[in-house]
Amino acid sequence: MINFFRCKNCLFPSTKPDLHFDDKGICGACNYTDYYENQIDWKAKEKEFLTLCSEIKSRNINSNYYDCIIAVSGGKDSTYQTYLATKIGGLNPLLVSFEPSWPTEIGKKNLDNLKNNFNSDLIQLKKNLEVYKKLARIGFEIVGDHEWPNHVGIYTWPLKMAARLDINLILYGEPQGLIGQGRTQKLREIETIDRNWFEEYVGMIGLRTSDMMEFDKSLKPENMFPYIFPEDDEIKKSKIIPIFTGNYFKWDAQEVISTIEKHGWKRSDERIEGDYSNFEDLDCGFMPMHQYFKFIKYGYARATDHASYEIRHNRLSKKQAKEYIIEYDSEFPKKYFKEFLNYLDISEEKFFETRDKFTNHELFETDNSLKLKKQNNNELILNEEWYKSFDI
Repeated sequence: MINFFRCKNCLFPSTKPDLHFDDKGICGACNYTDYYENQIDWKAKEKEFLTLCSEIKSRNINSNYYDCIIAVSGGKDSTYQTYLATKIGGLNPLLVSFEPSWPTEIGKKNLDNLKNNFNSDLIQLKKNLEVYKKLARIGFEIVGDHEWPNHVGIYTWPLKMAARLDINLILYGEPQGLIGQGRTQKLREIETIDRNWFEEYVGMIGLRTSDMMEFDKSLKPENMFPYIFPEDDEIKKSKIIPIFTGNYFKWDAQEVISTIEKHGWKRSDERIEGDYSNFEDLDCGFMPMHQYFKFIKYGYARATDHASYEIRHNRLSKKQAKEYIIEYDSEFPKKYFKEFLNYLDISEEKFFETRDKFTNHELFETDNSLKLKKQNNNELILNEEWYKSFDI
């Protein structure tokens, strides 16, 4: 039996991967947020960033070349990274994007806004759809994650561009510790990117590109180029350094949104399925399905992510957070469900068979033969332990 419990402060669950708790029952995200908010001299860190930007610009003063690469989606974080790089640091970035699984109209508009509002060049990989769909289906069937090729591509493609174009700085955004990963990167703590860094950050869920070619023999090495980590000698030659801008500017989701909305970024007009908010997962219509599978595996999804974050920033009570989590976390994403089935070329029966395979039986009701109990609409039924976890 799993020991399912929640952080006594922010309600993050014990099943969240990589989340650690102290002996008081407080999670790593809460402890890191306290450190991040109260123990860093942010004026000094901003000066460090400006000094770094000056160094970069002085190296490129005679070349009129790109100063850095920013991996972008058009989402709030990559938009804010671009704002910091261009408007604050005065850098000339090359924006690099990996096309999402099911691009949305608002996502496309926000991506266009990035290059237009911040006067930056943008390279987007328009994926080979046949190959991508095969990878998505393998990810769905083997590890319960159709977004596997996207998780990998959004990291490998910018790295390949950096290596091929000899641009040795990549800017990332929010420190992972703020969202419960327990990582606390500081300025230049990572001197170069290597495969260990890649596999730690990307979360490949045990699948490598070589595995994909084993599962589907029609996939060839030439099909996998966008998904393969650059060769070690390429990385060493380019001396690529990843910098988290959130290590120089205090990163707060609501302040980020307030800033970028002044620069043309738009949130959705409606709530995103599986969440109570309208500012996350805007670029891809299939992301709510990814969050739904996170919920059936671990008992939490996007509503918990956001509610817990808001508790840690003293903007939401635990009572209100509990209500949001219970109402929205388990919501089944219906908006693009038919499109999702067609995309993976699977039947509705195959979908629910796969869902049940990855469902955590210790969080959902089962019968005497340990088969999952379901409502008439095929919805799963959470057990009492999940609800009791809020009693802290």
